[in-house]
Amino acid sequence: MKNWKTSLAGALGGLPQIITGIVNNDWAAAGSGITLLLVGLLAKDHDVTGGTVVQSALQGC
Repeated sequence: MKNWKTSLAGALGGLPQIITGIVNNDWAAAGSGITLLLVGLLAKDHDVTGGTVVQSALQGC
């Protein structure tokens, strides 16, 4: 998991909403929590490339 920052943000935002939705039997809230979790898991961080080349903060300077 190279994009741990967005994955962590998605988990921190989505999991409480999923749990609350299930406990309160509010499936719309649980579904939006699942969506938020998936966005966090599937999004890329700003400093992660799509290929195998590691980006450097000094690249292009």
